[in-house]
Amino acid sequence: MRKLSYLHKMIIFGLLLSTVPILLTGISAIVYSSSQTELHRTEANEQLLEQIQSNVEHKLATVSYMLDQAVRSPITRRFLTDPALQQRRNPLQAIELQTEFQHMRSWEPMLDIMLVNQSQNWLIDHAGLYANTRFPLSLPMKDLITNTLTSGWQLAPSSIFSHENSSDNTPSGTSCIYHIALARTVPDVAHSSNAALVAGIPACYMQNPLGQSVASESSASGLIIINRDQRIIAHPNAAYIGQPLSALGLKDGNKGTSIETLVPVTYSDAFAKREVRFADTDYSLIYTPSTLKGWTYILISPENTSTKDYIQIGFHTLYISLAMLLLSLLLAWVGSRHMLVPIKRILALLGDHMSVKGSGHTVSLNQNVVSQPDELEQIRLGVTRLSDARSQLESTLNQYQGQIRTYYMLQWFQGRTCPNTMHETLREQGYVTQLSTWQHIAVIALQPELLNHERYTMEDRSLLLFALQNILEESIRPDQQLLPIVLEQNVVTVVGTNEEDKTLFSKQLLLRTEQLQLQIHEVLDLKVSIGLSQPHLFMDHIPQAYNEAMDALKHRMRLGAGIIVQYGQFDLVSTAWAMTYPEALEYSLLQSIQQADETIAAAQLTEMMQTVFSLECTPEEYQAALMRLLTRVLQVAQESGVRLSQISAGSRSLFQELHNLQYAAEIEQWFYREVILPVINIFRERQYAQYQNISEKMIAMIQQDYDKDLTLEECAERLHYNANYLSSVFRKETGASFSEYLTRYRLNIAKRWLDESEWTVKEIAERLRYTNPQNFIRSFRKWEGMTPGRYRERKQHPERAVKGLQ
Repeated sequence: MRKLSYLHKMIIFGLLLSTVPILLTGISAIVYSSSQTELHRTEANEQLLEQIQSNVEHKLATVSYMLDQAVRSPITRRFLTDPALQQRRNPLQAIELQTEFQHMRSWEPMLDIMLVNQSQNWLIDHAGLYANTRFPLSLPMKDLITNTLTSGWQLAPSSIFSHENSSDNTPSGTSCIYHIALARTVPDVAHSSNAALVAGIPACYMQNPLGQSVASESSASGLIIINRDQRIIAHPNAAYIGQPLSALGLKDGNKGTSIETLVPVTYSDAFAKREVRFADTDYSLIYTPSTLKGWTYILISPENTSTKDYIQIGFHTLYISLAMLLLSLLLAWVGSRHMLVPIKRILALLGDHMSVKGSGHTVSLNQNVVSQPDELEQIRLGVTRLSDARSQLESTLNQYQGQIRTYYMLQWFQGRTCPNTMHETLREQGYVTQLSTWQHIAVIALQPELLNHERYTMEDRSLLLFALQNILEESIRPDQQLLPIVLEQNVVTVVGTNEEDKTLFSKQLLLRTEQLQLQIHEVLDLKVSIGLSQPHLFMDHIPQAYNEAMDALKHRMRLGAGIIVQYGQFDLVSTAWAMTYPEALEYSLLQSIQQADETIAAAQLTEMMQTVFSLECTPEEYQAALMRLLTRVLQVAQESGVRLSQISAGSRSLFQELHNLQYAAEIEQWFYREVILPVINIFRERQYAQYQNISEKMIAMIQQDYDKDLTLEECAERLHYNANYLSSVFRKETGASFSEYLTRYRLNIAKRWLDESEWTVKEIAERLRYTNPQNFIRSFRKWEGMTPGRYRERKQHPERAVKGLQ
């Protein structure tokens, strides 16, 4: 496959560089235009819905006002108080009231209004006065009045406003089957307490309160009004009026679930919007709450008009983007050719005659077509070859230099180098400045503390030693130290100074090691112990200084972890052996081990370790005391028949492990886990077996001689043990004393004899060695909760026992 040239890459890059902003701009334009179109459409629908709501509520408020005026009208009151109305002999007042109703209808032509008296069985509307009609008597007048007074306008059947003699051309004769009704009682009418004025507007008329011209210009498909019960008050299709909202079959546009109720909208939000589907068509639903009690106005509009607008916007943006892309392609082509000229000049200066001509980028070698890299790749390869060769050479030299220095440092620390050739070797390794300026030298040895560490384990020792080596190398200037190395699980180095004062150099060493210890703890969260040698004058003393630093670290055994010790700081070599070995503590510890008392043995081991390490001794003297304690523990175990292989599994050497331990806490933990606890476990197993054997023999004696005067002392005499010892063993194994166990066993035998034999209670007491039958009865009642006679009666006559309980 032919590789692209740099020219083609630049053209493609320029095209991509211009394409991405154009695409982002086009997409942003489409998204923004679509959102603005949708926003304007939503705002138009909201304004239309707000205007419809205002008109509807204005009409309802007008009707409510006229109804309140009619209730307080003198004509209405005179008509209700006229006694001749019952005989229909005052048509003049009826005509006046009808005239007033006609006047109210002039303000609202679709208004139906009537005055009803249920107790006197008559009504009057704009068409006339009627009596003995059946529908007013069936009208739930009290419920309607109560509901309208508490909740405002109510949805009521249109049959309320129709009667036998009404004209079909009146509004009441319309095809709408529901009215929006409002009722008012007539106050202060003593003889007509059931009289009320009822007004109503056909629910179908609520669908288009603005007129056909407004609706036709709007994008809305229809207005829906629902009350607080989610019942439809107004709908383009009169068949849905009076039904619940779920009857419309609306589904959520996103989830596809049926919509049965609408989430309430607060007056602060004013409007809410949802995407719905109806008859496999997408609609936009906007609704808003009403100031009326519980009404909600809903406007539904189709989504296809928005889709057409989006398509037009998309095509317009596409045409503009294509034109801009073509222009960008032309500019990328021209600019890339001009930018390639300096690169060709660089190739010519480098002596590369494989220049690029046009689009030819291959050469023919032995009839095989080999792909040639582009111009920048050729320059990069040439520079890379030179850089790699130089880096490889430097790396090889540094690696050899580091390995050689590490080798010589090992030889110097271990004293394997001839003193006559040491100075010459130091000069060869680049330590000329150190040889000429150092007045004193010293060795620093670092050892990490990994015992019981929360973060590191013994397996991390190698990595930690490498990290400590790097920290030590970076913390001390190169002219003040030789190369740090890892030797015998320690990091050691030689430091020097041009200070002639030996005491001042020692103080500087202590200060520097304290800072180093703090730095290691902050970086690695690790404690280190540091051993320092005494200052020396000559490089020839490096092996001696190394041994001093390692001897200083041995004081960790008494001082603990994280110490800084200089050789000679605890000079105990010249003191006489005055260590008093705690033989009494050793004896108590060995007794606790033999008795398998783990808790006391642990406490006594801690006390003995504190006593030993509280003495001022050399590390070698501490080792001698610890070896003596280990020997005594193993001797006690061996004398008791315990083999060493039972304590130390495999090819482990306990003495070698003890010799390798570093400090007191580690030694105490090792003694307890690896030596004392295994021996205690062996003694405990033996003790348990002995206890079990003794308790089994005592139980056998009880089962055999329960009918004799058996005592604990007699059992001790038979088994050849101390009575107190037998009592303790028996209680540990059975959880009861010897006398309690014997009494319980005898009572169990007594219960069996009561069930199976005809012996009297007195005979049973004598057989069980009770001196007095009353003592037997009291003991039986204490353990069983009843007397022996009661027990025998309950077993032989259970029906009497049940009656007794009742």
